[in-house]
Amino acid sequence: MSVISPIASPAPTHYSWETRWLHWITAALVVEQFVVGQIGWHFMARTAALRPFMVVTHTSLGVLLAAVFITRVAWGVTGGRAIRFPAVTVQDRAARGVHHLLYVLLAAEIALGYMARWSSGHPVIAFGVPINSPFPAMTHETHHFFSWLHHWGAWMLFWVALFHACAGFYHLLFCRDQVFQRMLP
Repeated sequence: MSVISPIASPAPTHYSWETRWLHWITAALVVEQFVVGQIGWHFMARTAALRPFMVVTHTSLGVLLAAVFITRVAWGVTGGRAIRFPAVTVQDRAARGVHHLLYVLLAAEIALGYMARWSSGHPVIAFGVPINSPFPAMTHETHHFFSWLHHWGAWMLFWVALFHACAGFYHLLFCRDQVFQRMLP
């Protein structure tokens, strides 16, 4: 008869490979979307020839980001193989709060991106496939409102994500507590 040891296995030192890859794919797509949407849109897209390319790139990769985000949320909600930490200290609670804020901002930014495009009367083009609006025609003011929210939501997401990245580097360089290394691919 075998005896099962009551000693629990040590906590993992890394998040699961799926969690890490979903994190870094999300991060890369968010950076790309910000660069194309905020920098490219306002500087490079002034050239009439570049504007359609910028729009298609932004919307196509935005749809890909939405798919990765939904996958990431589903992975986390169903338990995913992640490291679970209790939020004990103020720093733990702040970290958890920032993660939740990032998820909320990203979900809002994705939804606002769809609404900004659809409210203009155009479909969202994803790799050449149009995704038509399920809503009736909207006014110019409604389009302006959704575009304005999408623009400023991108900046808010940028600053919170930058804070998140800086916190990771703070753990790497000053705390030396292996928090940053848990998410390395």
